Amino acid sequence: SGIATRAPHRDMTAGSVMDWRARKVPNRVWIGLGTVGIGLLAFEMISADSIAPAHFLIFIPIIIVFLDVFWDREPIFWEGKVNPLPIAIYLVAFGAMVTLVALEGATMTVGVLLAVPAIMLVFVAFYYLGIIRGGADAKALMAIALMFPAYPTIAGLPLIEYPEQGMEVIQMMFPFAFLTLMNAAILHAIAGPLLRFFKNLARKDYGFPEMFLGHRMDIADVPKRFVWPMEAVRDGEVVLLLFPKRGGNLNEELAELKASGLDRIWVTPKDPFIIPMTVGIAFSAVVGNLVGLR
Repeated sequence: SGIATRAPHRDMTAGSVMDWRARKVPNRVWIGLGTVGIGLLAFEMISADSIAPAHFLIFIPIIIVFLDVFWDREPIFWEGKVNPLPIAIYLVAFGAMVTLVALEGATMTVGVLLAVPAIMLVFVAFYYLGIIRGGADAKALMAIALMFPAYPTIAGLPLIEYPEQGMEVIQMMFPFAFLTLMNAAILHAIAGPLLRFFKNLARKDYGFPEMFLGHRMDIADVPKRFVWPMEAVRDGEVVLLLFPKRGGNLNEELAELKASGLDRIWVTPKDPFIIPMTVGIAFSAVVGNLVGLR
């Protein structure tokens, strides 16, 4: 299909570079990528013989869910009051999905289309639950969901052939964007600790398990780098925090550590997750989905 020829790598690569340099990616990158995805999906649906006019109702929830993450609005519950506007907007989105099912039935085509806004909402929920740490990461995944509403197939790829029967079910239950997230998380969980371990080993900075989770750094350099301190003063004693909490007053924490006689401390990096996410797209497109094995 035309989906197979999609190549968001330029925007994802640009986002990776921005994420590495500043740990921030401007909204215009994801808005642009998502808009292209919406346009390509509309073009493919127009070109397909099996698409009925009612199927285009799917763009109502897609556009609402996607644009809402960039809208700087008050939350639904704010200062003891209920904001009716987002509730009304999402009711429109839900109504469009219900109408689509009512008009076209619970077909595979409808299911694949409904999976797009559904997985986007899952990513939003993951962000608020803290499963996805960065807002840019969630926006990137939503844009990927729009670029790849179906699994890409390019010139004999992926290496793992998908089953002839049941591929629509895989796309509904395990969308390509979720596969990208899974592969990125595995890469991040394995490659990151190993790289840090060998780096600490070369520097002769030993410690378990901290040498898998971070590295040592001069206290004076901490505010200049994208890191969180893994050491802190608690009740007059220096303690190791394997998973330091975000927030707090960094300068005060560092001053307390300095006053305790430390010049170098263990820190954990603010890893740019968009980089493994970009690699995850390529891996997913080339290797495929293990769920799709016969």
